[in-house]
Amino acid sequence: MDNVSNQLNWMNKHFVLLTYPSVRETVENGLYPCSSDIEDIINRNLSSEDYLFCLESKEDYKEGCSFLAYNLHHRAAVWWAYRCVVDLLKEQKKAPHQPRKIEDIGKPRPLNVPDFAKMPEQVSEPFNVEERISEFRSFRDKAMAEHQERLNSIDPKVKEAFNEALEILQNEVRKKHDGLDLFDLLSLSCEKAIRQQNMDYIVETENSPLMQAKRELESNLEKMRKETIETVKSSLPKVDIKSQNKNKMTALGAVYSYIVSPDEENANKCYVIGNKCPDTPEGLLALCAFWSFGDLMPLGKNIVKTPTGLFGNGLNSLMLMMALAQGGDKKLKERYKTYFYFGSEVATGLSNWSKSLEKKLPPHVEVLGAGVETGEVRYSHQDRDFLNIDEKALKKADDNLDNDASVDTASKMAPTSDEGTPSMAEPRLSPPVSVDEAIKNYLSKRFK
Repeated sequence: MDNVSNQLNWMNKHFVLLTYPSVRETVENGLYPCSSDIEDIINRNLSSEDYLFCLESKEDYKEGCSFLAYNLHHRAAVWWAYRCVVDLLKEQKKAPHQPRKIEDIGKPRPLNVPDFAKMPEQVSEPFNVEERISEFRSFRDKAMAEHQERLNSIDPKVKEAFNEALEILQNEVRKKHDGLDLFDLLSLSCEKAIRQQNMDYIVETENSPLMQAKRELESNLEKMRKETIETVKSSLPKVDIKSQNKNKMTALGAVYSYIVSPDEENANKCYVIGNKCPDTPEGLLALCAFWSFGDLMPLGKNIVKTPTGLFGNGLNSLMLMMALAQGGDKKLKERYKTYFYFGSEVATGLSNWSKSLEKKLPPHVEVLGAGVETGEVRYSHQDRDFLNIDEKALKKADDNLDNDASVDTASKMAPTSDEGTPSMAEPRLSPPVSVDEAIKNYLSKRFK
């Protein structure tokens, strides 16, 4: 048997941060929406991991995101959603949405006429009708003379028979047209066409009744359009763009604070700021973070448990909101694919917030750049300890490692409140021996 110690293709491929190991448990306990297709999967008792791989193979990234929303560990799920919102901000920063002005609604657009339907750009000037008719008559007389010469060259008997037949026909035509024969009618038709051709240049269409009615109709429509726009503008609430942007950035700051320190205060901040802009991805993300806390009254004396499925429903709606967001250079399916792989990285433990903690720079601040109001990021005591790790502290921790091992673990547990119930603060990290191990220990405590 081959030695598998160096066979590392299994690494970062197992979804270790899923809450429910099977699809059945996700449906029954996480309230993942169950369709007829999923019922068959439940009957086969498919694992959550295999189900995600199956969705990936079918490129059903939307359903994959939905499943992760209901199954991913709540704190990891908030980090996943936070990453997706930051990616959307990055996308919109690169290709911002250009909102359409209300004044342009219903505004007539220029008509693009195809080349084959366009009028000639240059039209000949009007000609002298009498001169053109005189030219035509000369051409007619010359043509008739040439015709007569050709008739004279044929056999006299044939010519006589032809003339008799022609005269019978001409007499019938003269009876119907007041004595005019075929040649007279042809000549008059040609002269009439010449006169009508010249009339195209002297008819004034701009002041015709049809054009006047058209201009009157257009004027009335434009008046009605402007009145409608004024009504719409007066009915819509005024949008304070500056305040809205500040709320969005404050929401992102509150969510990041909650991710690195999921305590009562940060959960309550997410609730407050989320209700100020719930119709934005940032605001809905803050509400999802609040719902993930598990207590709807984080600063109250009593615990009000978050209903099962509320967090998953909110996160699923957030994914749809971001996929349909205006601006950016990605379509709906591309965004769902991006968000699915973000979620996969989080579920496997490949993506976490340790790097941003080391840099002391939240990802949304890094994307938006300096000089942007991003909201306060509040760290708990253990997060501040993690951020302040330096080489000297690590060396001191390494020297005192044996002494620290003898410390009673009970002294490191979360403190209790006056009522004797455990508070939401988490145990302080033991001194790490390296930055990599510090990250590992930190994440193990957070995801425990």
